[in-house]
Parts: sequence; C-alpha cells; structure tokens
Amino acid sequence: MRTFVAVCAAGLFSSAAALADTPAFQKYQVIIDRKPFGAAPPPQNNAPVVNVPKADSFAKSLRLSMIIEADDGEMRVGFVDNRTSKSYSLMAGESEDGIELVTASFEDEEAILKSGQEMALLKLASGEFEEITQEEGEARIEAARNRPSYAERRRMRQQREAQPPPEPKYTGEELSRHLFEYQMEVIRQGLPPLPIPLTQEQDDQLVAEGVLPPAQ
Repeated sequence: MRTFVAVCAAGLFSSAAALADTPAFQKYQVIIDRKPFGAAPPPQNNAPVVNVPKADSFAKSLRLSMIIEADDGEMRVGFVDNRTSKSYSLMAGESEDGIELVTASFEDEEAILKSGQEMALLKLASGEFEEITQEEGEARIEAARNRPSYAERRRMRQQREAQPPPEPKYTGEELSRHLFEYQMEVIRQGLPPLPIPLTQEQDDQLVAEGVLPPAQ
C-alpha cells in the first residue's frame, strides 16, 4: 500500500513539474485546437461605408418639346430647361450651353442629348429622361444611320396605298354556294345563322337531318 502511494505521489510530482515547465498558454492549446465553441468569427472591417452620392444628371431639368423630321431625314429637336425656362432648338451635331443633340427618332418620339461624357435619352410623350451609357448611345446612333429617311418611308407608304385592294376570294355563283354551305353548317352547330332566309332546299335538308323540326 505504501508503495502504491509513493508511486502515485511520484507521478503527481512529475506531472506538476511538467506543468510548471510548460508555458501557461500552451497548457490549453489541446483544448483550443479542438474548438469546443466553434470556429472564431472572421475579423470585421470596422471601416465606415461611404456612399458616394451620384451627381445630378444634366438632363434632370430638361423636357423634350418637339421633333421635326425633314424630307432628307434631318432632325430638329426642341427642348426646354425647366430651371431657366430657356428653349433650345438643335439639329443633330449642334450644341448650345454645352448640350449637344446626338440623334433623334421621329417614330419613337425620343432624342439623345450629350453633355461632356454624359448621355441621356429624353422621351417626348412622357416627358421623362433616362441616363444611358456610351455603348447604348452608339448603338442608337448606328440604328438611326440605318433607318430610312422620312421621304423614303413616305414613298413606301404611298406605294402600299396605291396598290389595288386584294381580289375577293369568292364571287358570283361560287360566293352563293359558299354562303349556302356556311349557313347550313352554322345552323347544324346551333350558332346564330346568317341574316338571309333559308331556301326550301336548305330547309328540307335540315329537316331530313333532324336539325330543324318539320313545318307545321
């Protein structure tokens, strides 16, 4: 019994000595490595988030007032600055007060204006504007170049109007036969008949088919 106590005491002294020789933090490293409380949260960035306000668009106070297209396709656009009540009238490529008319569309009732590197699309009907990128502006400019001029569109419209109306599908006896067959079919299906009287032949056939009752 004494021997066992001595061995235990010796073991305790040796463990105590080992702990005494181990740095304080390293004694708990095994527990820390097991992460009993889960992984540590990632470090937070305490730097304040700065929201840079967007500068007001130059077109914010502008209102599109007119679009005129000449026979040669040239566009003249009118717009008003609501802040100063000043009116502008520009053709494509012209500028005033640093505002340039880039292009316009008579059919779409819209125009693209530019000030510096900023571009905006103004709508005639709604009076609204929309900021657009340089790429969007270039795409609209290219579409305007490929669009037929007003004179060309008017000539195509006149050609369509000058064409004779299409020939009727049925005429004469053929039309009568078609109406006869159509009248019979709608009555068989219980649909409202055409506002034309049935012939005796039609009536007899529908009675024979049981669609109409015999005449009293």
